[in-house]
Parts: sequence; structure tokens; C-alpha cells
Amino acid sequence: MKRRAKAIMIQGTMSNAGKSLIAAGLCRILWQDGYETAPFKSQNMALNSFITTEGLEMGRAQAVQALACGKEPSVLMNPILLKPVTDMGSQVIVMGEVQGNQKAMEYFRHKKEYLPEIRKAYDNLAEQNDVIVIEGAGSPAEINLKQDDIVNMGMAELADAPVLLVGDIDRGGVFAQLIGTVQLLEKEEQDRIKGLLINKFRGDASLLTPGLKQIYDKCGKEVLGVIPYMDVDIEDEDSLSEKLWQREKGEKIDIAVIHVGKLSNFTDFQAFAVEEDATVRYVEKREELGNPDVVILPGSKNTISDLLALRENGIEAAILRLSEKGTLIFGICGGYQMLGRTITDSSGTEGEKRTCRGMGLLPVHTAFAREKTRTRMEGICSILSGEFSDLSQKKVKGYEIHMGESVREEGAEPFLILQGKEDGCVCRNVAGTYLHGIFDEKAFCSTFVRMLCERKKLPYREGKKETYEQYRERQLDILADTLRSCLDMRRIYEIIGLKQPLREVVPAQIEKESFAIIGRELEHRGICLPAEEEMVTKRVIHTTADFDYVKNLYYSEGAVEKLRKALREGACIVTDTQMAKAGINKKALGKYGGGVYCFMSDEDVAKEAKERGCTRAFVSMERAAALGKPLIFAIGNAPTALVSLYELMAKKCVEPAGIIGVPVGFVNVVEAKELILEKKEEVPCIVARGRKGGSNVAAAICNALLYGIQEKG
Repeated sequence: MKRRAKAIMIQGTMSNAGKSLIAAGLCRILWQDGYETAPFKSQNMALNSFITTEGLEMGRAQAVQALACGKEPSVLMNPILLKPVTDMGSQVIVMGEVQGNQKAMEYFRHKKEYLPEIRKAYDNLAEQNDVIVIEGAGSPAEINLKQDDIVNMGMAELADAPVLLVGDIDRGGVFAQLIGTVQLLEKEEQDRIKGLLINKFRGDASLLTPGLKQIYDKCGKEVLGVIPYMDVDIEDEDSLSEKLWQREKGEKIDIAVIHVGKLSNFTDFQAFAVEEDATVRYVEKREELGNPDVVILPGSKNTISDLLALRENGIEAAILRLSEKGTLIFGICGGYQMLGRTITDSSGTEGEKRTCRGMGLLPVHTAFAREKTRTRMEGICSILSGEFSDLSQKKVKGYEIHMGESVREEGAEPFLILQGKEDGCVCRNVAGTYLHGIFDEKAFCSTFVRMLCERKKLPYREGKKETYEQYRERQLDILADTLRSCLDMRRIYEIIGLKQPLREVVPAQIEKESFAIIGRELEHRGICLPAEEEMVTKRVIHTTADFDYVKNLYYSEGAVEKLRKALREGACIVTDTQMAKAGINKKALGKYGGGVYCFMSDEDVAKEAKERGCTRAFVSMERAAALGKPLIFAIGNAPTALVSLYELMAKKCVEPAGIIGVPVGFVNVVEAKELILEKKEEVPCIVARGRKGGSNVAAAICNALLYGIQEKG
């Protein structure tokens, strides 16, 4: 019997509702849970494409989704790709091969002819996988297009796939989006929708509860998750990542990418995300250009039209002035063509037949052809002269995807040598290449940024010790963690028809994986903890699963190092509960000669407190003070213990080596903690401000301090 994959389809109430990202996240989750998974989108429209190892072209969204599944991208995952050439027409690519340009009406008349290719591609994938995550396009309720639908409910029917419908709350009207979409569908189509997702929510999700009930009452569909606005940096299809719209101030390299009208493959610049010394911004108007350290002209799906637009809006003239001043100018693919002397389209590849004057910054002439170059390439930079000489012999790899050939004038210097073939051109402070993805090669990208730093007389920091591929993997894991935390995955597994597996993690790995998840979530929230406090705060979060401690934990000046020094020199720990005492790692503490004391439950302490008419906490703190040893007080339950400690310190009866003040509760808790903070100049302290805390928190902080000594040792 042939294998046949289960399926789940993600459809949206509109374009850019978040279908691609959610599909990528589900791909990652299913892959993490041990299922052979593949993405699928029957028809995609995008300027940003990907070249497979076979030299075939597909949508980049499905390529990223494939990587989320741990798979090499294949055109089986996206059999039809439409690349807009003009506002009225697109280049049609079937199974990775260009079929030619078609106007919109012409394509719609013939698109059902592509159904056999779509079915064949899907069946092929279904025989190789356990699950297919299918992505729709636009909205299934576009009633003017439903008759010949091959990408939304038509595709769901072909694959017999249940559907999750995504609405975008960030744009407003999400309840109307979801209810209206369901109601515009036929009964059998409505029955395919098994759940709704609300995407891009900012704020307190509990505020949506009354609305979620009304959605169910009006259309009978349950909301299976409210997804927060995710700041994950994953390659986008046709919209620029917010991370790249940076205009950071300070001493950083300013990379200005010209945002041409038919910009393609803007993911060429995603690799700069791992370079701490560089900031990337996109420029649409002449007055936005300023004085960057480098101007990059990216790829374009309509090079001549975009060049003429730059000429008309004054950006070209501004680039020429910057070039004269010595600013580095770099072009990729269509941008490289624009930098040359002439561009000729004698066959009307981009529309009308014409020859256009280029910017004239490189001695290069380009002629368009109907035959498309699509190939992956690798090689090295030439031995370069001029401003790009630091890049000489650096390894590069990427892909070419263009319908033009550029010829250098005699004596002009090539920029790259790709598999024995010369590519691109360099002339003083201007260079260009056909190689997309050139910055993804870590050594090339780092050298490029270092070269700019040296020109600007800035120190170069090595940045994050990861390649762009490692960075992307980390972002995909953050995406999966976020979706797991806000989606009803048990129900989604039921909808798919699969059993949700318990992820097998051996005990030794549980803590390691938990800390990795905490680190990713902190990064997702944009939180960077001070190095000295990081492991203490993370261990408290690990113990409580409460990220509020990021802002609640107060550390006096140098508290962590001072407390570790005291422990290393044999300080003992005094707690206010047996639970805290039990939770502290006594073996680790004993290595340095210390012990743990708790007097609160001693019978004689209770008796003495009754006789004296005071609290057990006060007597316990007195008993501790009488030990005559250096002491760290770790209070996780009784605010009265902190008050007593404060009073004993005021009377000079005790001089603690440190205080961990984290009692939990509602009565006198906040006030007791603030009393201790009055002593922060006298004694190192870690205090959980507010009502939160507990014996488990006190023990977690003690253990984090102890483990930190071991790590440093």
C-alpha cells in the first residue's frame, strides 16, 4: 500500500495575514516532533524566489518552510510560481521552468490547465512524507475567482485537507474578517474549516475572550489560538522585514539599500542581521539617502523601468554624487546591470523593446535575452584592486537568476571567479555581480563590514559567533516555541489525524533544553540581561516559568559577584522554610565549607517566641546571628523574617554577608522588601520586588550562585 501523507492547510482572510509564517512554524513543530513533513503551495505569486540544487526556481516562502522541516527545497513544494513583471502581467514558472510572460486575464483563462502538474507534485510529496502543510493564497472568499480556484478551497478539496483560517487583528476588523469569510463560503467549504487563528495580537489576550465566544456563536468555529505579534527574523516573501527598516543612531556602518519598484530577492541582505556593527535601511526617496557608508542596488524584476524611475526621482543623481565623493556602490543582478553603461532589451523581455543608458559607473554593457539563467554557483573574489581589495580571494557562494548577459569592456576587472567563469565587474569604489546570496557566506560578509569599519575608522567587533544559517535555525526554533505556547496543539494534532507525541527528552537534557527555550523567548521579547545577573534570573524563570522576574528582580551593585565570593569563602545560608533548605544544593555548598540552617520549625524557637511575645521569625534570626559565621540570609516565605533581620542589623546584632529577599504574599511583603533595599549600600542583596517570590525562588537563587562558582572554577 502506498504511503499517503496527512494534510493541514493554512488559509487567510486576506493577503499578508501571516499564512507563510504560521505554516513555517507548524512545519518546524511537526518536524521537531518526529514527523516527516513537507510544505506545499500550488500557486505562489512573489518577486522573491529561490533556486534549487537542480537550478529550478520556486517561491522563497516554501523554501524557508522546507528548511523548517529539515528538507532541501524542491519545486514539488511550489509547482506554479508567478513573478510580476508589470502591473498587469507576470512571468509564469511551472515546475521551476519559465513558460513565458502572461497578462492576468490570459493566465486566469488557462490556469486550470496546470492542475495535472499540481496534482502530480502533491501526490509525489504525499508518498514521501507523513504530513503536508499546505499554504493558501489571498482569501478563499474572493468570490470572483472561486470558479477556477486551484490554491485555496480547490486545493483543500484536491488534498482532502482540513483548514485553519487565519485573521490579521493588527489591521483591524478581525471578527468581521473571520465571520465574513466563513459565511461567504459554500456549506462543504465551511465544513473544511476546523479552527480559526487570530494573528498579530498586541496586548492582553484575555480582552478578546468575549469576542471569541461571539465568533463561535455566529459561525460555529472555534478559535484555536491567539498569536502575538512575533518579532522573529525569518525571510519574508514580498514584504521587507522590520529588522531591515532600521535607522539606528550611533557609531555603526550605514548600509543604504535602494528600494526599487520591482525589487526582488531582498533576502540578499538578511545576513547583515548577525553583524553587530552594521545597520541596514531601505531608501525610497532621494532625501532619505543621506551619506551612507555603502549604497547597494538590489535585484529588480524590471531593471529598465526601475532605473528610469530612479533617474526621474533624483536617486540616480544622488548615487552618482556619492560615487564621486568615494562612497562605495555595490550592485547585485539588476542593480549590477543599472551600474553599467547600457542596457538593451531587443526582444521585449521586460515589456517594450528599447535600449537605455545606464548609470555609467561600471564599464559594462547588458543585453536581455529570452533564455533565463538559473544556477547555483560558488567561487572566490578576484584579486581586486581599489576600495574592494580586502575582499580578494574571499570564498563566495549563492545563485544566479537573470535574463540578461553583461559584457565588460576590454581591460575591465571582473569581481568574481565562479566555477572558472568571470562574473561581475569592479572599478575603484564601484562593484557589481550577478550572484544573489553573496552576503550569506560568513567570511565574505564579515570582511565586507570590517572593510567599511576601517574606512570609517570604527573598531570592528566580531559579532555573533554564528553563520546566517545558524541564525535562521535559531529564529525558526523561536517561531515554533511561540506557536506551541499560544496554539491548541493537542486539538490541531486531532484535526490533522495524528497523535501528538510526548517529546522524548532524557533527564539530563531537560534543564539544558529549558534554558535554551528561556534564552530564545528572552531574545524574542527583545530582552538582553546583564551578563553578571543572567544565569540567576534565568534559573528563577526556569523554576517559576514566570518572565515577570526579569523586571522584578533587583540586584544591588555587584551583588552576584559579592555573594559568590562569600560562598566561596565558606559562608553559610540561613533560610526561613524547610522547603527552601531542602531545595538548596548542599553538596555544592559543602565544597566550600558552608552549610544550610533553618530554625523556624524548631520547637524551642516556637516556645521562646511565645514566652517573649514575639514572632518565631525574630527568634530564628537571633539564633542565626548567634552562629558567629558569615551568613547569607535567603528568605522566601516570611516577610517578618526580613523585618526582624532589618531590626537586628540596625542594632548591629548581625552583619549579613548577603540577603536574598524573596518572600511571597500580600501582607507586609512589599514593605518588608523595601526595608531591605534601604540597606543595599551596606550589604549585597537580591530582592524580588512586589508580591511574587517563594521558597523555591530563594533556593533557585542560591543554587544559581553556587553553580556560577563551579562554572568559573
